Parts: sequence; C-alpha cells; structure tokens
Amino acid sequence: MTLSVLANACMSSDAREKVRGSKIASSVVSIIKYIKLGNTLHCRACRLIGNLSECDWHAKSLCEAGAIQALVDLLQLDINMQTHLMGVRAIRNIWSIYEGSREEILESGIIHRITGLLIIAMEKLQTGAKYLELVETCLKAMCAFLITLDPRVGEQMRGEKDMQGYKCVVQCCDMNNKMAIKCLYNLCQIAECRPILGNSGAIESLIALIKDHSELSKETLVSLCLFCREAVNRARIRMGSGLELMLSLLQTAEHEKYHPMLLHGLAQFVYDDPSIMIMLRNGLLDVLVTRLKNMVTEVASNEQTNCSKKRGNESPPNKQSEFKYNKTNLGRFSSDYYRDDWSPGSATSVSSSPPSTPPLPFYDSMENDENAEDNYSPVCSDTEFMDNEDEPQEEVESLKSCKSVIIDVEESHASEKENKCNVSEYANVWTLSLLSRLSHSNDPIERLADPTTIEALSAYIRHAKNPKASRILTRITRNGAYLMPLLKQGFVFEAQTLYGSEQYTRQLCALAETGGAIGELTSILLRGDETHKLIIAVSIPFLIKSRYILKSLLNSYGGLPLIFRVLSDQQHSLYENAIWSICRLANTLQIQPEIIEKCQSTDTTSTDFPRVYDNHPKPATVTFELDDGTTVDACRHTLCQKSDAFSAMLEGNFSESGKKRVKLRNTTKDGLNTLMLAVTGSVFETRTIESLLDAVLLADKFLMADVSDILTESSISKLNYKNYSRAWSWARKNSCHELKSCCVKSFLTASMSKSETIQAFQDFSNSDKFNEFLDEVREIINSVLCQR
Repeated sequence: MTLSVLANACMSSDAREKVRGSKIASSVVSIIKYIKLGNTLHCRACRLIGNLSECDWHAKSLCEAGAIQALVDLLQLDINMQTHLMGVRAIRNIWSIYEGSREEILESGIIHRITGLLIIAMEKLQTGAKYLELVETCLKAMCAFLITLDPRVGEQMRGEKDMQGYKCVVQCCDMNNKMAIKCLYNLCQIAECRPILGNSGAIESLIALIKDHSELSKETLVSLCLFCREAVNRARIRMGSGLELMLSLLQTAEHEKYHPMLLHGLAQFVYDDPSIMIMLRNGLLDVLVTRLKNMVTEVASNEQTNCSKKRGNESPPNKQSEFKYNKTNLGRFSSDYYRDDWSPGSATSVSSSPPSTPPLPFYDSMENDENAEDNYSPVCSDTEFMDNEDEPQEEVESLKSCKSVIIDVEESHASEKENKCNVSEYANVWTLSLLSRLSHSNDPIERLADPTTIEALSAYIRHAKNPKASRILTRITRNGAYLMPLLKQGFVFEAQTLYGSEQYTRQLCALAETGGAIGELTSILLRGDETHKLIIAVSIPFLIKSRYILKSLLNSYGGLPLIFRVLSDQQHSLYENAIWSICRLANTLQIQPEIIEKCQSTDTTSTDFPRVYDNHPKPATVTFELDDGTTVDACRHTLCQKSDAFSAMLEGNFSESGKKRVKLRNTTKDGLNTLMLAVTGSVFETRTIESLLDAVLLADKFLMADVSDILTESSISKLNYKNYSRAWSWARKNSCHELKSCCVKSFLTASMSKSETIQAFQDFSNSDKFNEFLDEVREIINSVLCQR
C-alpha cells in the first residue's frame, strides 16, 4: 500500500520535489534487490522507480543507488507480466530522462533482454490478447533507446538468433502498430541495421503499408527512402514494386510534402539501369517536368524578393562541401556508413546518418500526436488489499514520459521557413540528378526531347542560370537522336536566348552538318509538312556554316524562298525568327557594306581649317533663299575659303557676286544648316540622318571635298537600327545606289540585339517600298550564296 500511494503521489512533479534529498531512491532499490516478498511488491517498486524517473535528479539518484543493475537482475527472473511491464517502463524512463545512464544501460545488456521479452510476447500473442500490452511496452522502450541512433542499440535489438528481434518489429508493422513503425523508422536511420532489416522483410512490409493510403505516414515513407541507400535493398525495392509506388505518390498533389524525400530515394537508383527503365515506364519524366515547372516558379518568386541573390552571397562556407558530399550519396553503396568498419562503435564514435544528409531534417515530425505515448503503467490489482474499490484513475494514468520517439525540435518561425527553403533546394538537386542521368543515356529516351520537357528545362535555365541544368541540356543537344525533334519544335531559336547558348548551338551545328542530318533536312524541305518545312528553313542559317551546304539547302532545295515567304508575312509565328535568321545568314556569308570599308580608310579630319583671310576685316554675311522660301545666313568669306564653287559664285563674275541675297535651288534648309555647321567647325553630329546626307550632297555639289569626307564618315557612323530604313529611303529617293546597298548590308550584318534587329526590319516593312527592300535583300544574299 505504501508503494502504491508513493507511486501515485510521485506522478506529480510537486510530490517528486518534496521527496528530493530523502533516501527514497536507495530504499526502493533495496526492496527490489533484497526483499523477496513476491512479484506484486516488485511490480509496485518498479512503478515507483518509473514515476520518480520523470525527474532528472531522481533518475540520477536511482542510477547511483544501483537501480539499473537491480532492474536487470529482476527482468532476468521468471516473473509475471505486470512486473515485466513496470520494469521495462522504469528502464525506459531512466534512459530518456538521464543521459548519464545510457552507457551503463548499454553495457548491462538489458536492451537485449527487452528485445527477448518482445519476441516471447509475440510468440504468445496468439494464445492471449493480454500479451499485446507487453508488446506495446517493449516497443515503446525500444523506440526510446533508438533515439540516440547508436549502432550498439540496433545490435542488441537483433535478438539471439535469426534476427528474431527485427522480425518481430516487422511483424508488428504488418499489424499497423504505430510504435513498431516508429521503431522501424529509428532503426532504418542506423546504416548498419538496414541490410539486416531488408533481409527481415521490412521493405515488403513498408511497401504494403504505404499502398494502403489510409495508413500513409511520414515514418513509413522515410524508412522506405532510407532503404534506397544500399544496393541490396534497392534490388528488393525494385522487385517489390516499390519504384512504381514512389512514382505514383510523386504524381499525386496531395502528397506534395513527401515529394522531396521520395525524389531523394529515387535519386539513389541513378546507376541502376533496370530501375531507370521501370521509372520511365511509370511516369518519371512527367514527374521531373512538373518539378522543373515548380522550380521555375520558385526562382521567379525568389527573384521578386531578392532572396535568391542574398542566399547566393551569404551561403555558409560548408555548403559547397555539403553538396559535394551528397553527390556521393548517389553511388552504389550506403552513404552513411563510417569508413572504418561496420561493427558497432564505441560511445565516442557512434555511427549515424550524417548531419548533412538532406532528408533527415525534413523527416523530423511533430505531427503525429496520436503516436505520443501516454506512459500508461499497469499495476497489480489492489483488490487483495482494498476489497471495496479499485485503484484510482490516477494510478492507471501515469505522467507523460519523455518524448522517446518524436524528435523534440523547437523551431522558431524563421528557422522553419529556412528549413523549408533548404528542403526545396535539395528537392531541386535530386530532380536535376535524375534528369542528368537520363541525359547521359546513349540510347534515346522517349519524350526526353519533347517540347514539354525542353520548354520546362529551358525556362528553368533562363531563370536560374544553373550550370548543372545547362550541362543537361547540352548533353541532350549532343545526342543525334534528338536533333530532328529539337529542330522541329524550334529549339534552335530558343537556344540563342539561353544561358550557355554557345554550347547548345555548337552541339546542334556539329550534328546538323553530318551526312545523315543533311539528308533529313533535305527530306523535310522537299517532302515535309508545311509547318516543319518553314521551321527547318528558318533554322538552317543558325545551324549550317558551310557555304556549299547552305547553297544546296537554301537554293537547290528551296529553303531561301520559304524564309522570304515568312519575312513577307508579319502575322506569321516565325516572323521574328526569320528576321534573325536572314541576318545570321548574311553574317555567315561574310557580307560586308562596301562604303563602310571606304570610310574606314579615310583619316579623321579636323574642322579647324587654315584661315586665308585672317587679316581681312570681318566677312560680310550672305543670305541664301531656298525653294520653299526659307532663308539661311552664312559667312561669305568662310564659304569662299572652303569652296571653289562658292568662291566663284560669290566673288567671281557671276550674277550672284556681291549680292546679299542669293537663290539656291534643290537645297533643303536642314541640309544647308548642317553643311554650314560642318564648314564653321561647329557640332553637327546631333543632326538627323537625312540632314547629314543632304549636307553630303551639298558638299559634293559645291566642291568641298574635305567637308564631304567628314560628313560622309559622320553619316555612315550614325547609321543604326533606328534609322536604317530612313537612310535607305533617302538613298532610294536621291538615287544613291551605293548608300542604298550599304544600308541594307549594314542592317544585315550589324551587331544588334534581337529586339533591335526586329525593330529595324519592321521600320522597313512599314514603308511603301517594302517589297523593293525584300528584293534587294534577296539579291544580295543570292549573289554571295551562288558564288563558287
């Protein structure tokens, strides 16, 4: 009765505090060790020890009083089940509350004994349901022991022979026992235990549990994913339809929170060809494409908040080594064995899953409250002492024990957000690892080069500029089997805008100029459907560098007319790419504007001319009257100094000589003003292209050779995507054929962005002489293309 009352009282922390400093620990241990009054008294003493152990100070006192060895000796005896229940619970609480006890418990072998009790209880379970309580108590204790992930714990839980301990845990999992599932989850985190667990049927049990979605839990999924780390277990997963199951979960949005760990599991199979084929047949590519689209969304979101840039600048120094370590996780053998040995290590060198292993932080869970143990502690009935009443309810409900199964991690809101971010990054790593494996395959993989896959991968490369993703795309473009599918979807245009575009273009060009590819391109141009004909024709200038092959495909097999058909239709979907294509073709053919070469050889001339009339009085002003009635004032003597024509007109025997007002025909005001600025050495470069060109004509007309050269050079240098069409129209109107050709060739070969090129071309297309411009482009291209 005294033990029962004390045990009830010590369920309260206040009561435990009141007996602190007393000899209660040594007294209760003495009862177990020396008093032989039967199992009932021992059971109550064990219960008191269990409740006292809820306090760290009492747990330490009990250990110092020899409670562990006393409990070990007690459990070795052939005693009744109630004493076993209380003894196991007491050991569990001491282990959980007082860490200093763990080494003694490990060395005592009591974990091995508790495993033996589990085996016995499982054998007798069919004869009586009362043993179910002992099974549950043993499993709770085993979960508590496994929280340290010490290999020695796993070693003692194997059982005496045939790994009966592990098999009993697996049998309990088959019965949907929550504690057994958590126990298996903890065992799986010890690398040395996983091969033996696999031999004990754990993998098949987990697959069966996961298939029943009503029983789907994080622990079962984690355990299955951890089994993916050993080659022998990967074979069992493959043969047990585990891959199909994992992929089916990855394709379900409701299980999205489990996707990172499932991707990590599948990433372990990258060197297993049969497994890769199974995964492909069961929708691996669909999963990866969906993941890529999610990754694009994540990167775009990070760009808006500048998180991605900050994370790149402030990443911890060990992050690179962490990724390097995880790269080895994809190998054949387990990634979390210590390299020295497989045997259980000492307390100072316990082996466990390395802290850098990505899934483990994600696996930590505080969700499953239904699995939190209630620390129920059955005791012997008190009817022998109290005939009129049972023990009070408090006797049956013990205080909550330590969180022996749930990993107790209290995180702030910020750290949770950071953990989510890390999980997302790791999921991205595994996605790219799987996709990289597919891109390494020499044999073509169905749908790997489909538009859905390529578009998703391209979008991710564009946003993230990830070198690994870029290398994956490079390997895809290197495979000849994918060349035509890539060309038919217009990938060559997309490739020009991507990070690493030179690599993709180089690979595509190398393949396109092979004999087989040339034959396929020819066949499409001659017999392909209209859509593919146009895409291939517009793609050819990006792919082919050989003038002979270009002539064959574009002239002999009709590629060039197809390009010009697209160029004449502004509504065509390939319109902008065709503009880009014809400019690329002109550069490949090395077309050069002749007038630019001439101007480049002209020396830059200063406008500070020698003055002949320095000693003369200030020159008089002459007013030129133009056709439209406007006037321009100019210095008579300066004009005479710079121009023989003006000198003869204004100082010679002509009628204009000596007049203050002179009429000039066929002269524009802007052109004459620009000429006057050039003559006087003022700034004229800001003038419009038309006024500069008008000034060039006037300089030639009035025999100003040096001024004409300066204006010509300035006019040519001012040509750009904003005024090509205006300069071309001016040259056409004034019959300047060389300038007209120069404008077209400059447009075709100038170094411009795609948007600038398109803007310049649209300016030409908006003019009423657009067809004449197209004909001139066609003539220039054909004249060079047909040269031998």
